[in-house]
This record gives sequence, structure tokens and C-alpha cells, in this order.
Amino acid sequence: MTTHYHLLLDTPANTLQKGMHRLNGVYARGFNLRHNRKGHLFGERYYCKLVESDEHMLELLRYIARNPVDAGLCERPSDWYWGSYRGCVDLDAGFPFVDSRPLRSYFGADRTRAAELIRDFVDDT
Repeated sequence: MTTHYHLLLDTPANTLQKGMHRLNGVYARGFNLRHNRKGHLFGERYYCKLVESDEHMLELLRYIARNPVDAGLCERPSDWYWGSYRGCVDLDAGFPFVDSRPLRSYFGADRTRAAELIRDFVDDT
């Protein structure tokens, strides 16, 4: 995405604020150094919402994977190299810091079949 990013995180209680502060702060400092600028980089505080059900989790999976498609940045979720969807559905090795097992577990124990079912679920709009 050109103006924002999405994260689906499982965090211990009361650690999200510290984590987001660190993530955005480190990025902003590095960006400012590279581009010889000062001050705030992000316009607003991050937005977060608690996942309240399995259905909500699955809709977030679909929403996040389809967001670049809906924004006109690519044709299919699998075309977007900057997200974790490709790794989640075994199209590539994914990012080493992303654990897709919890999401895949919604689609069964067989990894290959789960990846197929996720692709069907995400592409079925």
C-alpha cells in the first residue's frame, strides 16, 4: 500500500502500544536519516481492533490479502510481494518473522490443502 500498512498480530496483553511505538519509531528515524528530514513521518496514530471471533479473523485475512488488489496496485493477492499472503499460501518462502500456521489451521491440518483453500477463500469475493 502506498499510504499505510496492515498487520494481523497476536500479542501478549498490554504490549501492542510499545511494539507499535518501536516499529513506527525505528522506521521513521531511518526514513528521516535517509532523506535528510526531521519530524513526524506518520500523520496519525495507528488504529487497532481486537479480533473477536473466528469469522472476524477470516474476514481480516481476506481483507488484508485483497487490499492491494482493491487499491488497484496488482491484479491478484498473489501478485503483491510486500505482504505475507504469498508465504501463507506457499507461493514462496515468506518472511522469516511471519508465522502463518495459525491462519492455515483454520483450513485444516494438511498444509498443501490448506493453502489451496485459503487461495479459494481469498479469491472468492
